[in-house]
Amino acid sequence: MTNMTNQEIAQKLMETDNHYYKSFANFKNTDYGILYYKTDDPTWTDFNHASIINYDRDSNFDAILQDIKNFYISKNLKPFVYSDFIPGQREIMQDSLIKNGFTIEDNYGGQTYVIHTSECKIDAPYTLKFERVEKGANLSCIYEIISEDDKEDADDIVNIKIKLPDFNLFVGYLNDGTPVTMADLEYYDGVVLLDDVETAKKYRGKGYARQMIRFLVDYHYKNYNDSLFYLYYDNPVAGRIYKEAGFTKADIEMWGAFYE
Repeated sequence: MTNMTNQEIAQKLMETDNHYYKSFANFKNTDYGILYYKTDDPTWTDFNHASIINYDRDSNFDAILQDIKNFYISKNLKPFVYSDFIPGQREIMQDSLIKNGFTIEDNYGGQTYVIHTSECKIDAPYTLKFERVEKGANLSCIYEIISEDDKEDADDIVNIKIKLPDFNLFVGYLNDGTPVTMADLEYYDGVVLLDDVETAKKYRGKGYARQMIRFLVDYHYKNYNDSLFYLYYDNPVAGRIYKEAGFTKADIEMWGAFYE
């Protein structure tokens, strides 16, 4: 649990997101921030967006936005600006964004960020066996859990995430050894992200994800007790589980601005 201010939480989330973006995408550092790009995956904005970090009210946003447009258009990509959670950022930038042809979308992506602030109230008994997947282990269990529709997510875990030094993947197994649910904890500089919570389709509705969340909250406080602990979601049903687990909505600023 954290006693950080909203400004400190936003700063940490910004730094953590930028750390992970660099693990997946190409990037160019600039005086005003970072330009992420991945030309072989042009529609995924996590891989293709500008992060404006270094600025104040006197910054020349017209010049910054023109540079952003020139960069992405030169790579046949759509210019896109992500907010960086910092309160007041939109108010400072919005006039220049609109003037330069960007459309601002509130809560872009529909994700809700929550941080762990209170005791976990999930009391589901453990009927699964939970194991941390070791580096170099057989990862076929991931493809048994993640549906074919989300195969790209499984590929990202197998080909990229598992290689990160502070990535910890956990799988929940039935007594007969069948993998039915999974999730991971990703640690970076005093921040822990709970991510990739998945349950195999045929085993959904049995409370296995609730068991996993309870297990990982306990695991977190045994291993990363003084860290900021957060996750994000876009599924209201999952949101109710996270609330029961002690997560509350972060007071941060979220928006995206795209240029057509």
